[in-house]
Amino acid sequence: MLFKGGGALEVLAGIDTFAFDKTGTLTTGRAAVTRIVALDGDEAGFLALLAGLEAGSEHHIAAAIAREVAARGIAAARVVDVTARPGLGILGRDDRGPLWAGNSYLAEEMGARIDQPELRALTDTAQTVIGLGRGPELLGAVCVADEARASSAPALSALRRGGVRRIVMMTGDRRPVALRIGADLGLKPDEIHAEMLPQDKVRAVGEMAANGKVAFVGDGVNDAAALARADIGIAMGAAGSEVALQAADVALLSEDMERLADAHRLARRASVVIRQNLAFAIGAMLMLVAGGLFFDLPLPLAVIGHEGGTVLVVLNGLRLLSDPIRRPKQRAVPQPAAAMPRNSVPTG
Repeated sequence: MLFKGGGALEVLAGIDTFAFDKTGTLTTGRAAVTRIVALDGDEAGFLALLAGLEAGSEHHIAAAIAREVAARGIAAARVVDVTARPGLGILGRDDRGPLWAGNSYLAEEMGARIDQPELRALTDTAQTVIGLGRGPELLGAVCVADEARASSAPALSALRRGGVRRIVMMTGDRRPVALRIGADLGLKPDEIHAEMLPQDKVRAVGEMAANGKVAFVGDGVNDAAALARADIGIAMGAAGSEVALQAADVALLSEDMERLADAHRLARRASVVIRQNLAFAIGAMLMLVAGGLFFDLPLPLAVIGHEGGTVLVVLNGLRLLSDPIRRPKQRAVPQPAAAMPRNSVPTG
Protein backbone atom coordinates (compact mmCIF):
# COMPACT_ATOMS: atom_id res chain seq x y z
CA MET A 1 0.00 0.00 0.00
CA LEU A 2 1.41 3.37 -1.03
CA PHE A 3 -0.04 6.28 0.97
CA LYS A 4 0.30 9.79 -0.44
CA GLY A 5 0.88 11.34 2.98
CA GLY A 6 -0.06 10.67 6.58
CA GLY A 7 -3.47 12.26 6.16
CA ALA A 8 -4.64 9.37 3.97
CA LEU A 9 -3.65 6.88 6.68
CA GLU A 10 -5.65 8.77 9.30
CA VAL A 11 -8.72 9.01 7.05
CA LEU A 12 -8.55 5.29 6.24
CA ALA A 13 -8.84 4.50 9.94
CA GLY A 14 -12.20 6.28 10.12
CA ILE A 15 -13.78 4.77 6.99
CA ASP A 16 -17.08 3.00 7.62
CA THR A 17 -18.20 2.48 3.99
CA PHE A 18 -16.18 0.87 1.20
CA ALA A 19 -17.38 1.16 -2.41
CA PHE A 20 -15.66 -1.09 -4.96
CA ASP A 21 -15.54 -1.00 -8.73
CA LYS A 22 -16.09 -4.50 -10.15
CA THR A 23 -14.01 -5.05 -13.28
CA GLY A 24 -10.30 -5.25 -12.59
CA THR A 25 -10.76 -4.49 -8.90
CA LEU A 26 -12.89 -7.21 -7.35
CA THR A 27 -12.46 -9.35 -10.47
CA THR A 28 -9.24 -10.53 -12.07
CA GLY A 29 -9.56 -8.19 -15.03
CA ARG A 30 -8.41 -11.02 -17.30
CA ALA A 31 -11.64 -11.58 -19.17
CA ALA A 32 -12.17 -14.08 -21.97
CA VAL A 33 -14.45 -14.02 -25.01
CA THR A 34 -16.96 -16.84 -24.56
CA ARG A 35 -19.49 -16.34 -27.39
CA ILE A 36 -19.60 -14.46 -30.68
CA VAL A 37 -22.60 -13.61 -32.85
CA ALA A 38 -21.92 -11.92 -36.20
CA LEU A 39 -25.28 -11.03 -37.75
CA ASP A 40 -23.89 -11.41 -41.30
CA GLY A 41 -22.33 -14.78 -40.45
CA ASP A 42 -18.73 -13.60 -40.99
CA GLU A 43 -17.14 -14.08 -37.55
CA ALA A 44 -13.61 -13.40 -38.79
CA GLY A 45 -14.56 -10.09 -40.38
CA PHE A 46 -16.61 -9.10 -37.34
CA LEU A 47 -13.72 -9.83 -34.95
CA ALA A 48 -11.25 -7.99 -37.21
CA LEU A 49 -13.39 -4.83 -37.04
CA LEU A 50 -13.92 -5.14 -33.30
CA ALA A 51 -10.21 -5.76 -32.65
CA GLY A 52 -9.22 -2.80 -34.80
CA LEU A 53 -11.58 -0.52 -32.89
CA GLU A 54 -10.39 -1.77 -29.50
CA ALA A 55 -6.68 -1.85 -30.41
CA GLY A 56 -5.88 1.47 -28.75
CA SER A 57 -7.66 0.70 -25.49
CA GLU A 58 -6.16 -0.59 -22.24
CA HIS A 59 -9.48 -1.85 -20.88
CA HIS A 60 -9.71 -5.50 -19.81
CA ILE A 61 -12.40 -6.23 -22.41
CA ALA A 62 -10.16 -4.87 -25.17
CA ALA A 63 -7.38 -7.17 -23.96
CA ALA A 64 -9.76 -10.15 -24.05
CA ILE A 65 -10.71 -9.35 -27.65
CA ALA A 66 -7.04 -8.95 -28.60
CA ARG A 67 -6.23 -12.38 -27.14
CA GLU A 68 -9.16 -13.94 -29.01
CA VAL A 69 -8.14 -12.60 -32.44
CA ALA A 70 -4.51 -13.54 -31.78
CA ALA A 71 -5.55 -17.12 -30.94
CA ARG A 72 -7.56 -17.30 -34.18
CA GLY A 73 -4.80 -15.74 -36.26
CA ILE A 74 -7.01 -12.85 -37.39
CA ALA A 75 -5.46 -9.50 -38.33
CA ALA A 76 -7.17 -6.46 -36.84
CA ALA A 77 -8.77 -4.08 -39.31
CA ARG A 78 -7.42 -0.55 -39.69
CA VAL A 79 -9.56 1.86 -37.66
CA VAL A 80 -8.73 5.54 -37.21
CA ASP A 81 -10.07 8.55 -35.29
CA VAL A 82 -10.69 6.38 -32.24
CA THR A 83 -12.42 8.18 -29.39
CA ALA A 84 -13.38 6.86 -25.96
CA ARG A 85 -16.80 7.37 -24.41
CA PRO A 86 -16.12 6.65 -20.71
CA GLY A 87 -18.70 4.30 -19.27
CA LEU A 88 -20.25 3.68 -22.69
CA GLY A 89 -17.76 2.40 -25.23
CA ILE A 90 -15.55 3.52 -28.05
CA LEU A 91 -15.99 5.21 -31.45
CA GLY A 92 -13.88 5.07 -34.60
CA ARG A 93 -13.87 5.05 -38.38
CA ASP A 94 -12.71 2.64 -41.08
CA ASP A 95 -12.73 2.93 -44.87
CA ARG A 96 -16.50 2.28 -44.91
CA GLY A 97 -17.47 4.88 -42.33
CA PRO A 98 -18.09 5.33 -38.57
CA LEU A 99 -17.98 2.41 -36.15
CA TRP A 100 -18.89 2.02 -32.51
CA ALA A 101 -18.49 -0.69 -29.87
CA GLY A 102 -19.93 -0.64 -26.39
CA ASN A 103 -22.74 -1.43 -24.02
CA SER A 104 -26.51 -1.05 -24.38
CA TYR A 105 -26.36 2.66 -23.46
CA LEU A 106 -24.09 3.44 -26.41
CA ALA A 107 -26.15 1.19 -28.70
CA GLU A 108 -29.30 3.06 -27.73
CA GLU A 109 -27.57 6.38 -28.32
CA MET A 110 -26.65 5.19 -31.82
CA GLY A 111 -30.21 4.08 -32.53
CA ALA A 112 -29.43 0.34 -32.29
CA ARG A 113 -30.55 -2.35 -29.87
CA ILE A 114 -28.39 -5.12 -28.43
CA ASP A 115 -31.39 -7.06 -27.09
CA GLN A 116 -32.46 -8.31 -30.53
CA PRO A 117 -33.95 -11.81 -30.90
CA GLU A 118 -30.86 -12.91 -32.83
CA LEU A 119 -28.73 -12.06 -29.80
CA ARG A 120 -30.99 -13.64 -27.18
CA ALA A 121 -28.40 -16.35 -26.54
CA LEU A 122 -25.99 -13.61 -25.42
CA THR A 123 -28.29 -11.26 -23.54
CA ASP A 124 -29.82 -14.07 -21.49
CA THR A 125 -26.45 -14.97 -19.96
CA ALA A 126 -24.87 -13.47 -16.83
CA GLN A 127 -21.91 -12.23 -18.84
CA THR A 128 -20.82 -8.88 -20.26
CA VAL A 129 -22.24 -8.17 -23.72
CA ILE A 130 -20.41 -5.81 -26.10
CA GLY A 131 -22.07 -4.76 -29.34
CA LEU A 132 -20.44 -3.56 -32.56
CA GLY A 133 -22.25 -1.44 -35.12
CA ARG A 134 -22.33 1.28 -37.75
CA GLY A 135 -24.76 3.96 -36.68
CA PRO A 136 -28.15 2.32 -36.16
CA GLU A 137 -27.00 -0.93 -37.83
CA LEU A 138 -25.88 -3.57 -35.33
CA LEU A 139 -23.21 -5.86 -36.79
CA GLY A 140 -23.11 -8.33 -33.90
CA ALA A 141 -22.00 -8.78 -30.32
CA VAL A 142 -19.64 -10.76 -28.13
CA CYS A 143 -19.94 -12.17 -24.61
CA VAL A 144 -17.01 -11.59 -22.26
CA ALA A 145 -16.69 -13.33 -18.90
CA ASP A 146 -14.58 -12.32 -15.92
CA GLU A 147 -14.15 -14.02 -12.55
CA ALA A 148 -13.78 -12.71 -9.00
CA ARG A 149 -10.27 -12.53 -7.57
CA ALA A 150 -9.50 -15.32 -5.14
CA SER A 151 -8.53 -12.74 -2.52
CA SER A 152 -11.62 -10.52 -2.91
CA ALA A 153 -14.12 -12.49 -0.79
CA PRO A 154 -11.69 -12.97 2.15
CA ALA A 155 -10.78 -9.26 1.95
CA LEU A 156 -14.42 -8.17 2.16
CA SER A 157 -15.00 -10.49 5.11
CA ALA A 158 -11.92 -9.10 6.87
CA LEU A 159 -13.12 -5.53 6.32
CA ARG A 160 -16.50 -6.37 7.87
CA ARG A 161 -14.77 -7.93 10.88
CA GLY A 162 -12.62 -4.80 11.13
CA GLY A 163 -15.66 -2.61 11.73
CA VAL A 164 -16.60 -1.48 8.22
CA ARG A 165 -20.34 -0.81 8.37
CA ARG A 166 -21.20 -1.06 4.69
CA ILE A 167 -19.62 -2.55 1.55
CA VAL A 168 -21.04 -1.98 -1.94
CA MET A 169 -20.01 -2.96 -5.45
CA MET A 170 -20.51 -0.56 -8.38
CA THR A 171 -20.30 -1.48 -12.05
CA GLY A 172 -21.41 -0.33 -15.46
CA ASP A 173 -22.13 -3.95 -16.34
CA ARG A 174 -25.59 -5.51 -16.65
CA ARG A 175 -27.27 -6.49 -13.40
CA PRO A 176 -27.22 -10.27 -14.07
CA VAL A 177 -23.44 -10.06 -14.48
CA ALA A 178 -23.09 -8.00 -11.30
CA LEU A 179 -25.29 -10.40 -9.32
CA ARG A 180 -23.21 -13.39 -10.45
CA ILE A 181 -19.95 -11.78 -9.28
CA GLY A 182 -21.58 -10.38 -6.14
CA ALA A 183 -22.86 -13.81 -5.12
CA ASP A 184 -19.30 -15.19 -5.37
CA LEU A 185 -18.15 -12.39 -3.05
CA GLY A 186 -20.91 -12.82 -0.47
CA LEU A 187 -22.60 -9.52 -1.29
CA LYS A 188 -26.35 -9.04 -0.90
CA PRO A 189 -28.44 -7.80 -3.85
CA ASP A 190 -28.99 -4.41 -2.19
CA GLU A 191 -25.19 -4.01 -1.93
CA ILE A 192 -24.79 -4.35 -5.71
CA HIS A 193 -25.25 -1.32 -8.00
CA ALA A 194 -25.22 -2.18 -11.71
CA GLU A 195 -25.57 -0.40 -15.05
CA MET A 196 -23.90 2.72 -13.66
CA LEU A 197 -22.26 5.43 -15.73
CA PRO A 198 -19.21 7.27 -14.30
CA GLN A 199 -21.39 10.16 -13.16
CA ASP A 200 -23.71 7.68 -11.42
CA LYS A 201 -20.78 6.38 -9.38
CA VAL A 202 -19.83 9.91 -8.37
CA ARG A 203 -23.40 10.68 -7.31
CA ALA A 204 -23.70 7.42 -5.33
CA VAL A 205 -20.40 8.07 -3.53
CA GLY A 206 -21.60 11.58 -2.65
CA GLU A 207 -24.86 10.22 -1.24
CA MET A 208 -23.02 7.68 0.91
CA ALA A 209 -20.56 10.34 2.08
CA ALA A 210 -23.49 12.23 3.62
CA ASN A 211 -23.83 9.40 6.16
CA GLY A 212 -20.19 8.72 6.97
CA LYS A 213 -16.69 8.51 5.52
CA VAL A 214 -16.44 6.62 2.24
CA ALA A 215 -13.52 4.92 0.50
CA PHE A 216 -13.78 4.12 -3.22
CA VAL A 217 -11.57 1.42 -4.73
CA GLY A 218 -11.14 1.36 -8.52
CA ASP A 219 -8.66 0.94 -11.33
CA GLY A 220 -9.84 2.58 -14.54
CA VAL A 221 -10.37 5.91 -16.26
CA ASN A 222 -14.10 5.52 -15.58
CA ASP A 223 -13.35 5.46 -11.84
CA ALA A 224 -11.20 8.60 -11.63
CA ALA A 225 -14.04 10.99 -10.74
CA ALA A 226 -15.40 8.67 -8.04
CA LEU A 227 -11.88 8.21 -6.63
CA ALA A 228 -11.54 11.97 -6.34
CA ARG A 229 -15.03 12.41 -4.84
CA ALA A 230 -14.61 9.84 -2.05
CA ASP A 231 -13.11 10.74 1.32
CA ILE A 232 -10.26 8.49 0.31
CA GLY A 233 -9.60 7.01 -3.14
CA ILE A 234 -7.73 3.72 -3.45
CA ALA A 235 -6.38 2.69 -6.87
CA MET A 236 -5.27 -0.74 -8.00
CA GLY A 237 -1.69 0.23 -8.75
CA ALA A 238 -0.54 -2.96 -10.49
CA ALA A 239 -3.29 -2.95 -13.11
CA GLY A 240 -4.76 0.53 -12.77
CA SER A 241 -4.62 3.34 -15.30
CA GLU A 242 -2.34 6.30 -14.62
CA VAL A 243 -5.26 8.72 -14.34
CA ALA A 244 -6.78 6.52 -11.59
CA LEU A 245 -3.45 6.45 -9.74
CA GLN A 246 -3.20 10.24 -9.93
CA ALA A 247 -6.74 10.76 -8.64
CA ALA A 248 -6.33 8.34 -5.72
CA ASP A 249 -4.92 8.99 -2.25
CA VAL A 250 -3.68 5.41 -1.84
CA ALA A 251 -2.35 2.85 -4.33
CA LEU A 252 -2.64 -0.89 -3.78
CA LEU A 253 0.56 -2.12 -5.42
CA SER A 254 -0.33 -5.79 -5.05
CA GLU A 255 -3.25 -7.60 -6.67
CA ASP A 256 -3.90 -9.29 -3.31
CA MET A 257 -7.04 -7.56 -2.04
CA GLU A 258 -6.42 -8.85 1.50
CA ARG A 259 -3.60 -6.32 1.76
CA LEU A 260 -6.31 -3.66 1.75
CA ALA A 261 -7.92 -5.23 4.83
CA ASP A 262 -4.48 -5.40 6.47
CA ALA A 263 -3.89 -1.71 5.77
CA HIS A 264 -7.31 -0.78 7.17
CA ARG A 265 -6.61 -2.74 10.36
CA LEU A 266 -3.17 -1.15 10.77
CA ALA A 267 -4.64 2.31 10.16
CA ARG A 268 -7.16 1.73 12.96
CA ARG A 269 -4.39 0.55 15.29
CA ALA A 270 -2.27 3.56 14.38
CA SER A 271 -5.19 5.86 15.16
CA VAL A 272 -5.55 4.28 18.63
CA VAL A 273 -1.82 4.65 19.30
CA ILE A 274 -1.90 8.30 18.20
CA ARG A 275 -4.71 9.04 20.68
CA GLN A 276 -2.88 7.17 23.46
CA ASN A 277 0.31 9.12 22.81
CA LEU A 278 -1.49 12.47 22.75
CA ALA A 279 -3.28 11.70 26.00
CA PHE A 280 -0.07 10.50 27.67
CA ALA A 281 2.05 13.42 26.43
CA ILE A 282 -0.50 16.07 27.45
CA GLY A 283 -1.04 14.39 30.83
CA ALA A 284 2.70 14.23 31.52
CA MET A 285 3.18 17.89 30.61
CA LEU A 286 0.29 18.94 32.87
CA MET A 287 1.82 16.99 35.78
CA LEU A 288 5.23 18.56 35.23
CA VAL A 289 3.80 22.06 34.96
CA ALA A 290 1.71 21.55 38.10
CA GLY A 291 4.75 20.17 39.94
CA GLY A 292 6.85 23.15 38.93
CA LEU A 293 4.19 25.70 39.93
CA PHE A 294 2.87 24.30 43.19
CA PHE A 295 5.57 21.93 44.43
CA ASP A 296 9.30 22.02 44.78
CA LEU A 297 10.03 19.84 41.77
CA PRO A 298 13.78 19.33 41.32
CA LEU A 299 15.12 20.20 37.89
CA PRO A 300 16.68 16.72 37.32
CA LEU A 301 13.30 15.07 37.96
CA ALA A 302 11.59 17.52 35.59
CA VAL A 303 14.14 16.71 32.85
CA ILE A 304 13.75 12.97 33.43
CA GLY A 305 9.96 13.29 33.37
CA HIS A 306 10.00 15.29 30.13
CA GLU A 307 12.54 13.21 28.24
CA GLY A 308 11.24 9.96 29.71
CA GLY A 309 7.74 10.80 28.53
CA THR A 310 9.06 11.38 25.02
CA VAL A 311 10.82 8.01 25.06
CA LEU A 312 7.68 6.24 26.27
CA VAL A 313 5.60 7.85 23.49
CA VAL A 314 8.10 6.63 20.90
CA LEU A 315 8.14 3.12 22.38
CA ASN A 316 4.36 3.01 22.36
CA GLY A 317 4.37 3.93 18.67
CA LEU A 318 6.95 1.24 17.92
CA ARG A 319 4.45 -1.38 19.11
CA LEU A 320 2.90 -1.11 15.63
CA LEU A 321 6.00 -2.82 14.22
CA SER A 322 5.04 -6.00 16.06
CA ASP A 323 1.66 -6.22 14.31
CA PRO A 324 1.32 -9.72 12.81
CA ILE A 325 0.91 -8.94 9.12
CA ARG A 326 -0.45 -11.85 7.09
CA ARG A 327 2.26 -12.92 4.68
CA PRO A 328 1.20 -13.88 1.15
CA LYS A 329 1.87 -17.48 0.15
CA GLN A 330 3.63 -16.30 -2.97
CA ARG A 331 5.42 -13.04 -3.44
CA ALA A 332 3.62 -10.81 -5.92
CA VAL A 333 5.58 -9.85 -9.02
CA PRO A 334 5.77 -6.06 -9.35
CA GLN A 335 4.13 -4.67 -12.48
CA PRO A 336 5.19 -1.52 -14.32
CA ALA A 337 2.97 1.52 -13.94
CA ALA A 338 0.35 1.84 -16.65
CA ALA A 339 0.88 4.41 -19.34
CA MET A 340 -1.65 7.19 -19.74
CA PRO A 341 -4.57 5.45 -21.45
CA ARG A 342 -5.68 6.76 -24.78
CA ASN A 343 -9.06 5.13 -24.65
CA SER A 344 -11.38 3.33 -22.32
CA VAL A 345 -14.09 0.84 -23.00
CA PRO A 346 -17.59 0.40 -21.84
CA THR A 347 -18.15 -1.26 -18.58
CA GLY A 348 -16.27 -1.42 -15.31
